[in-house]
Amino acid sequence: HYLSWNVSKRLNIGLFESVMWADTNGRGFDVNYLNPIIFFRAIEFQTGQGAGNAILGLSAKYKWNNKVNLYGQFILDEFSLGDVTGGNKSWKNKFGFQLGAKYFNAFKVDNLLLQAEYNQVRPYTYSHNTEILNYGHFNQPMAHLWGANFRELVLIGRYNYKRWFADAKFIIGQRGFDFNTDEDSFAYGGDIYTNENNRVGDTGITIGQGNKTNSFMTELQAGYLLNPETNLKLFTNIIYRDFNPQTITSTTTDSNTLWFSIGLRTDLFNWYNDF
Repeated sequence: HYLSWNVSKRLNIGLFESVMWADTNGRGFDVNYLNPIIFFRAIEFQTGQGAGNAILGLSAKYKWNNKVNLYGQFILDEFSLGDVTGGNKSWKNKFGFQLGAKYFNAFKVDNLLLQAEYNQVRPYTYSHNTEILNYGHFNQPMAHLWGANFRELVLIGRYNYKRWFADAKFIIGQRGFDFNTDEDSFAYGGDIYTNENNRVGDTGITIGQGNKTNSFMTELQAGYLLNPETNLKLFTNIIYRDFNPQTITSTTTDSNTLWFSIGLRTDLFNWYNDF
């Protein structure tokens, strides 16, 4: 469910919620979930679906002026007032947030877009004590590819001049992985597909705990639009990635890679019926 409210011409606020649940009583899909007004938790308690994993979120977008947009999101996976205010960094403080800004026609240069974004998700967010109720699908996290237990800074620049285009992207991040060894088989909160009951502790939970890994990725691309109707482009691309874990394990290794590519790409289908 998503509720969007245009507070003013410049400010938009959204409230969203979702739920993953197990069909524990053989009812199948409960049509009550289609009600966009009632909160999921209230439906669960009323119909006996109590094994669900509900997530609440808040989004906002503010148009600073005709060139600058500010945006953000807040996600809450579990709320316990005593743990939030306790100051002991409880594992139940399962939340994340996003802050970003877009700058159009930056520095008075036509078609130059600059974007900066910061993402942060605490350990064990999106996970559950029943693995099938985590916030994932087809063995992939549905919210962020890194799952949880991370900080990420994203910087993007895009420029177009006639048919020429150029893109640059920089991603700097810190993550906490599980060690997955006989000596240390605890879940540190990054992999949402692990059982949160196997957590390393109840308090003192911090972002980057576990096998702390720093990563850096940059992607540079430039090209020429050959055919606007089919979006046929000639491009060249360079990707550099540095992955530096604190401890080398069988699943987490130190790597430094560089990819270079050149090619043609196009849209196979370009159907427009709104004319």
